[in-house]
Amino acid sequence: MKRKSLNDFASESKFVLANTLYGLIVTIIWPLFFIRLWLRSSRAPAYRQRWLERCGFIRPQLPGGIYLHAVSVGEVIAAEPLIKQLRSDYPERLLILTTTTPTGSERAKNLFGDEVYHCYAPFDWLPFVYQFFIRVKPALCIVMETELWPSMLFMCRRQAIPVVIANARLSDKSKQGYQRINWLVTAMLRDVHIAAQYAADADNFLALGVQTQRLQVTGSIKFDIKISQSLTVQAGSMRQSLLDNGKQFIWLAASTHAGEDESILRAHQTLLQDNAETLLILAPRHPERCDKVAELIEQYQLTYQRSSLTSTADCGAQILLIDSIGQLMKFYGTADLAFIGGSIIPHGGHNPIEPAAWGMPILAGPHFFNFTHISQLLQNAGALQLVNKTEELAQDVRYYIEYPSQREVAAQAGRQVVASNQGALQRLLVLIDPLLRRY
Repeated sequence: MKRKSLNDFASESKFVLANTLYGLIVTIIWPLFFIRLWLRSSRAPAYRQRWLERCGFIRPQLPGGIYLHAVSVGEVIAAEPLIKQLRSDYPERLLILTTTTPTGSERAKNLFGDEVYHCYAPFDWLPFVYQFFIRVKPALCIVMETELWPSMLFMCRRQAIPVVIANARLSDKSKQGYQRINWLVTAMLRDVHIAAQYAADADNFLALGVQTQRLQVTGSIKFDIKISQSLTVQAGSMRQSLLDNGKQFIWLAASTHAGEDESILRAHQTLLQDNAETLLILAPRHPERCDKVAELIEQYQLTYQRSSLTSTADCGAQILLIDSIGQLMKFYGTADLAFIGGSIIPHGGHNPIEPAAWGMPILAGPHFFNFTHISQLLQNAGALQLVNKTEELAQDVRYYIEYPSQREVAAQAGRQVVASNQGALQRLLVLIDPLLRRY
């Protein structure tokens, strides 16, 4: 008994020491947080707004709610089925949702409206985090994927707030990075519950010192996607209108980043030579890039229409440029094929489950390491194909134009992969429920 007590004291001492050292470092550099915001605001003016929220000053909330943190658009979308289920299962509890980016904030408001209380997450400096938590006083903190902030986790531990890292993923590369600061990570993850997506993620968390009894493999809740009937009707109506307007094939380049649009536009130019009625729907990941993308389209001497300035159903141009947040799911349902951005450049790609759920062939560039397991499932089934050279993109799109039967094969394969991997949401809720009932 005495030895256990000494071990606990040593462990607690390391925890306090690690967080104290981290806190001293952040105290020195915290003004850089706001300098970075100001620099980012030159491209996205929304970064200049709501700075008090980033300092933890929000209006007081009722205690006992559920706090969920999602970084940006991708995490907000991934959290959608979880948030809706939590609202259904625990209607008496306030749900507080934080993001760090304006695009994530806008997406949260579009998806949930007044159903949840949304604000920006505080910067990870203890005075800011303290201000936030004394106002929120949640019964549970849920962090989407692997957004780990030491001060936030330290405060949760001090206030006896259980923490769940939901849909957690940890690549080999990220693990190696965290191991360089293992003195901090081990303390940070102490007593945190990890709901890992896959066994490989779990193994990497174990290598960082996560307690085995607090680690579970639940799968990816992104597979628990549900496409509403109203969205299906909207997408189908838009698609039919475009076909009636002369379009014969529609492909969507989704969530593209700077450095990728050139390859996509060159591919579209090539396709138009033999398939003049092909429409490209181009959706930049960050809407603030749309003006630059529009200039680039003009340089390639292609015609375009902006989705916010015209009826998309009457698009007579060669490209439909999506310049607003929250429309991507609808346009997946409009297209014949999807190319996933963030994969031509070494960004790691974006979520391919949404187009798979809609049922369409999926193409992506060679840098798809953020979704290794999911992409392997889709590739093995024949639903996704990686384009190793950007010059091959037009050739691969043309293949699906010329062989519509193969489009249907890929579509059925994608739907089957999604259906056979569902259930992670229920497993996650089983983990969450007893933690909430303690409060």
